[in-house]
Amino acid sequence: MVVTGDIIAQAFGYLNDVLQSIIVIFGAAVVLYNVPRLSRGVVPRVFATLISFVVLVYLAELLVSRAVAVESAEFLLRLGWIGIAMVPAAQFHLSDTLLTTTGKLSRRRHRLVVLGYLTGIGFALVGLFSDLVVGSPSPEAAVPRLTGGPFFPLLAVYFWGVAFASIYNVWRARQRCLTTTTRRRMTTTLFAFMAAPLGVFPYTLLFGDPTADMPLFLWPVLIVGNFAVSLLFAVLTSQLVYVGSVSPDRIVRVRLYKYMARVPLAATIVLLVFVLVNRAPLLLGLHREVVLGFAVVATVMIVEWIIHQYKKTFERAFQLEDDPDVRRIQALSERLLTTSDLKQFLESVLAATCEAVRTPTAFVAGLTPNGPRLEAVVGPLDGMASVELQKLSLPVRGLDDVSEDDPVDNFFVWGDYWIQPLYNERSDILLGILGMKARAPEPDLTSDELEILSRLRIQAASALEDRILQQEVFAAVEGILPGIIALQERRSAATFGGLPVLTAPSAMAHEELLQDPEFGNMVREALTHYWGGPKLTESPLLQLEVVQRELEDHDNNPVSALRAILAEAIEQQKPDGLRSLTTTEWILYNILDLKFVQGRRVRDVARRLAMSESDLYRKQRVAIENVARTIATMERATLDENEAILEPSATIDKSLIPG
Repeated sequence: MVVTGDIIAQAFGYLNDVLQSIIVIFGAAVVLYNVPRLSRGVVPRVFATLISFVVLVYLAELLVSRAVAVESAEFLLRLGWIGIAMVPAAQFHLSDTLLTTTGKLSRRRHRLVVLGYLTGIGFALVGLFSDLVVGSPSPEAAVPRLTGGPFFPLLAVYFWGVAFASIYNVWRARQRCLTTTTRRRMTTTLFAFMAAPLGVFPYTLLFGDPTADMPLFLWPVLIVGNFAVSLLFAVLTSQLVYVGSVSPDRIVRVRLYKYMARVPLAATIVLLVFVLVNRAPLLLGLHREVVLGFAVVATVMIVEWIIHQYKKTFERAFQLEDDPDVRRIQALSERLLTTSDLKQFLESVLAATCEAVRTPTAFVAGLTPNGPRLEAVVGPLDGMASVELQKLSLPVRGLDDVSEDDPVDNFFVWGDYWIQPLYNERSDILLGILGMKARAPEPDLTSDELEILSRLRIQAASALEDRILQQEVFAAVEGILPGIIALQERRSAATFGGLPVLTAPSAMAHEELLQDPEFGNMVREALTHYWGGPKLTESPLLQLEVVQRELEDHDNNPVSALRAILAEAIEQQKPDGLRSLTTTEWILYNILDLKFVQGRRVRDVARRLAMSESDLYRKQRVAIENVARTIATMERATLDENEAILEPSATIDKSLIPG
């Protein structure tokens, strides 16, 4: 009976090791996935930090189970203690950033974040270099684990106090979310926020003899706990991945699932095959190393084949291609604004309107051939209001009605609502209305509130106008892509709350493009199709602000504007003096001009420049790198100019922020 119990305990131990390995693999994959997103905002950075500390704890425990010396086991346990001490601070920091995204700013919370990190560093150093918080493992223990020190209860109070404060912050953030999507997302985040404290806290130090073996009945509890922690972290990752992204939600979701399938899931399957083969009997008299090598290679190939073979099936499932809008714009789904994206953006605008005016209800209605139609609503809307909307008489004006004293900001009262008309950019076409529940018989807004509402009205009108343009010019969508990208950036600023939509569009997305490791390849591909082709017409470089500035001079044709920027960057490589085909200082410019601008073949260019083709390719790479650096410099200069222009109007009176 004792032997049977030992076998069961050993099997449970192997299963627990596999679960811990899975958590480490998926956690490390999540950190790597967030590395390119670190420049998009605070939330990805803090979330990656939190996951890194959790991975450190699980990795230390996993390595300890395979340690052969007590000294190395103690070092690993104390190294993992750093993660245990720092998790509460990182979790509180993450909750603070989530609450901040909803417009709830607080210097006091910021000071608490700093204090939390300092406290965590203090506990980590004390645990790493002394026995005050945790002591050395008992030499008689079957499984090495640290013992509790005299200050461990103080650490426990700090750990759970900060953990519950973090959960309370997320709950407050959920209460401030006014749109359906953001509230549902924050609710899921609230439940998943318990993953870190449940997974890393050293419960074994609270009770029990450190020299005793773990009771058999506790193994299933430990295994189920690790499984629950891994599930909660997966849910948390799937919710926070949307923060800071300028792409529609469906694109973000597909990218995440593709990455998870190709990296951590594939690695986990390989790990399971490795463990099973190592513990299986010999096959066909072959050495175990031979069988193991073939099994691992075959597993990688099969997993990649499944992902490749059923790629379209997975994409259809995740992108919800049953939506007619998505089917029509599948090839351009990362750029165009769908109906659901428009609704989500308008809900963010309306949520910001409700926060700014302190009104419970706001709505946007667009004009259609059949009359006004509700596009988005936040808060309870009276049934009679939606019915009588068809009877609403809206003012229509032409260009002659536009003056310096623009009446667009004026309200008119309609029952229990204040109404603002939404006009197009030229203010000669009525697109719809922005309505809000009246807080007084007559509009009594302050000048600051009117300024904020004016910006919100412009954004709502811009969204309606862009939607109309998309419906009419799908065949010429090239010309409207820049406006759509800008709108996606504004929509992404309001992922979890309404107030971020008030901020002016930032240079974050453009800087991210410049920092992309593939930026040089983007320039090279655009140059290869300099006079036309998909690598130019579909180039990500069309998003650059310096290209947008050239649109007016090139009949609003972004391809021509990009070609002009490439030509200007090439011209900046030209040395002073008379052109020569043989001197060293002219070689890079000559390669760019002959190869890309004039479109000559490689052999002809090499002959004219008196060099071998291999030497030509080497110097061509250098020339393209110079062009890429020049374009990046031009882009940053343009962004700096825009920031200088927008800076006076980009400041919001913080006294207007609720709470």
